[in-house]
Amino acid sequence: MKLLQLKLLDDFRSLKNGFEVDFSTITEDDSFNPYCIVGRNGSGKSNILELLSQIFYQLELITLQFLPQYEKHNGDEIVLQEYEAFSDFGVSPDAYILIYKIKNTIIEIQKDKQKPPKGYILTSDLKEELSALELKEYLPENIVGYSSGTNEILSLPFLKMRMLQYDEYLDYLSKDIFYSSSESRMVYLDDVYAQAIFITNFLDIDNSLKESGLLDIFKETLGIENIQEFRMVINTNIEVAIYQEDEYGYYKDYKNLFDGVKSKIDTLKRCSTLYYEDKENQKLYLDFYLDDACKEVFRKNFDNSRGLFDLFKILIGLNYYHISDYTKNKLYNSTSLFAKGYLTQPPWNETFFQFRDFLIKKNNSEKLILSRSLSDGEHQFLHTIGLALLYKNTPSLFLLDEPETHFNPAWRAKYISTLKKCFKDDSVSPEVFITSHSPFIVSDSKPENVLIFEKDTQNKVECKRPDFNTFGASINKITIKVFEKSETIGDMAKAKLEEFKQRLETEEDIDKLIKEVEYTLGDSVEKILLLKELFDKQEGK
Repeated sequence: MKLLQLKLLDDFRSLKNGFEVDFSTITEDDSFNPYCIVGRNGSGKSNILELLSQIFYQLELITLQFLPQYEKHNGDEIVLQEYEAFSDFGVSPDAYILIYKIKNTIIEIQKDKQKPPKGYILTSDLKEELSALELKEYLPENIVGYSSGTNEILSLPFLKMRMLQYDEYLDYLSKDIFYSSSESRMVYLDDVYAQAIFITNFLDIDNSLKESGLLDIFKETLGIENIQEFRMVINTNIEVAIYQEDEYGYYKDYKNLFDGVKSKIDTLKRCSTLYYEDKENQKLYLDFYLDDACKEVFRKNFDNSRGLFDLFKILIGLNYYHISDYTKNKLYNSTSLFAKGYLTQPPWNETFFQFRDFLIKKNNSEKLILSRSLSDGEHQFLHTIGLALLYKNTPSLFLLDEPETHFNPAWRAKYISTLKKCFKDDSVSPEVFITSHSPFIVSDSKPENVLIFEKDTQNKVECKRPDFNTFGASINKITIKVFEKSETIGDMAKAKLEEFKQRLETEEDIDKLIKEVEYTLGDSVEKILLLKELFDKQEGK
């Protein structure tokens, strides 16, 4: 998938009517070239990720076969009414044009104000409108969102879709229909999925990561040898309200949440080393010791890693069983940047599904450690590189908001090259957008793939490409040109350096001052320049 053009025809957050990005100037090739979106804090760079997520959320709404219903009352009678895709889902932006290439076809999405978006196939002499069913075939296979922080500017449409996926499950449950996977292609991989991503990659069901050497990424960088064991805990007796219909109309009934995934849980039972049913507390415990025999059973029961991860997504999504219809309705209609507060998790002992006792082997140590004991940076590496491996070789759209914030400088320097390894030899390339403050990310990006965001004097967001070759540029040059930070030292050190400069203008002993500068300041360009001034004065220049 390749984006070609994006133009706003209405205001959206800090992006104003007329905001436009032309991606078609980028030379198309088969290599992996993510878009690096940079700018100072508050420059609006995250808004473009949200804009793209909102656009594809809208396209999901018009192409999904299932939309949830909500309860209305007509006296004592219950009436179910389906949500209207563009009046009940807090949809924005209201007008735009998006053009992209997928499956060797150029697709244009156009949305006029107060109307649903329409999709067209573009050829040199034709613009053919697509039905919703036809458009569905030309959407990214997955729209993957990730954000490292508490900023929820990206998450809103994904969280709405997460709730919609839960409602889809309830609909299947009410009809006693087998539920295999969600129709929606949007997935927001926040921290609730971290352990599922970790397990899926290390199980490597189709053996592709081991054969390609990609699994070694985690060993080389983090020293993680393998997952030794873990436990799944499933609550087998959670009753949820569903709607049923008889000759008198709709009525509320209750079903066991577990029933819709019972056959899938039976599959996990077959893969487990042992399991135990606690009938008194109505919990099912599945223990996995990941030796070769256990991995082989997983391979016999799952076709590929994505199939297992899709099952984990379903099970984790059922933890939202406690969300009330009132809260759900507020979320669907919300335009708030604090929507994640609607989707609270139940107490750990009341969840439908969770991982526990997750032990890993690290750095050839005989002592096993809990996965939770890894550092924030290690978790983020497993998470962000792991999600890339899960969705490799697919025409997907990745929207990654500062995926390397917890990395040390060495890891930041290798992040793009590591991602490139993940997608190496893929027959289908994804489209990847990364927002970052890291000059290392910029230095590994071609200038045509770098988008610099900044605000003008009227607080209007502008997007431009760099006026210099970013690929291989020094960190110092990128810091000066992109972030307008010319110094290579911190503010406290800078203040001390200015103090030395002021003393240079006095009659103070130069030899003594030189020795003090040498002792006080570490090596830097600024220190070298100051010493040159001191030596020049010492020599009477």
